[in-house]
This record gives sequence, structure tokens and C-alpha cells, in this order.
Amino acid sequence: MSTENEIFIPNQKTRKKLAEKLNLEFDENMQDWEWEISDSNRIAEFITEYDNRNSSQAEKVTLMEIILDSLNDMEKTNNEFEKHLNSVLLRLKKNSEIHRGIIKYWKNGKFDISELLKK
Repeated sequence: MSTENEIFIPNQKTRKKLAEKLNLEFDENMQDWEWEISDSNRIAEFITEYDNRNSSQAEKVTLMEIILDSLNDMEKTNNEFEKHLNSVLLRLKKNSEIHRGIIKYWKNGKFDISELLKK
């Protein structure tokens, strides 16, 4: 069995490409880039790029990590939170094979949204 999707392995080439596409800060030394650039105000933009038919599988995996961290930082009382959560859950279910590692990590972590991802 391939372990490629069992854990999230950052890809610098993908990070740089997404940074250029979405006008995000990028530096080779940013160890936790997906978490450093996450932004709850840009979730809709990240989801739109995720849904872009030209987004590669590697980009979708990286974007999902960004989206989940952005969602985790969003105020749960924000009217948009539930809408974005449901949207993310649909994408995780639809593409569960490529997001297996991310799902496992977020479901088992000590994150605000961990329980919500167990739905």
C-alpha cells in the first residue's frame, strides 16, 4: 500500500506555485507555510482555487491544509463558519482518497474543529 496520502508532506514547488497564483507570502524557510499563510478571511478564495479544474492534486492537498487551518482560526460564531465547514466536509468526502493523511491528522488532533470533522 502506498503511503503517499497517509501523511501530509509539504511540497515546496506546489507551495511556490500557489503563492504566485494567490498572491501569498512565500519564503523557502517558512517551515509551516500552510499554517503561516492561512487566513480565515480568504477561505472562499482558497476553496475557489481548490475547485479550479486546473488545480493539480498536489495543489488540492496543500490548499485543503490551508483551508482547514483557516477554518480552525475562524470564529465559530461567524455566520460564514457553518457554510464553509459544510463546504469543506463535502470536498473531504468527495476526495477522501487524496486527503486521507490530512483527515487523519485533523480528526485526531487537539484542534477546535477536530470534533466537527468526525461527522
